[in-house]
Amino acid sequence: MASFRESLSKGLTTINVKTNNFMEESKCKTYISTLEKEIRDLKLNLGDIMYGSWLSGESDETALQTIMEQIKQKYEEIEQQKKIMEQLTISEQQILGTGSNVQTGAMIYCAQCGAQNASNYKFCCKCGKALG
Repeated sequence: MASFRESLSKGLTTINVKTNNFMEESKCKTYISTLEKEIRDLKLNLGDIMYGSWLSGESDETALQTIMEQIKQKYEEIEQQKKIMEQLTISEQQILGTGSNVQTGAMIYCAQCGAQNASNYKFCCKCGKALG
């Protein structure tokens, strides 16, 4: 019966972690899509200003510079969102004890089941009990 409880606890922890990461990753992807659309719109606006400047023979460097700075800022925000998604993956692997990003240094033992876990794990890889 204890083995069933341990398996159930580990399974519930896995589902919880994966669901939370999926939701957060979906938010990041949606935000990235929004930023990419805004970049396309800014580039179109930039093109309109450039064409208008060419037609009139006058240059509006300030407006062009402002739009290019906005585009640059949106690309930086996209990179931040990608880093957040990478960190979510690393965090999930650490919590669940999977993947190649898990450190293999010092080990700790679960107080509930006695399983050996890497010191950076937050939950036992065998029974799912919180460590530390």
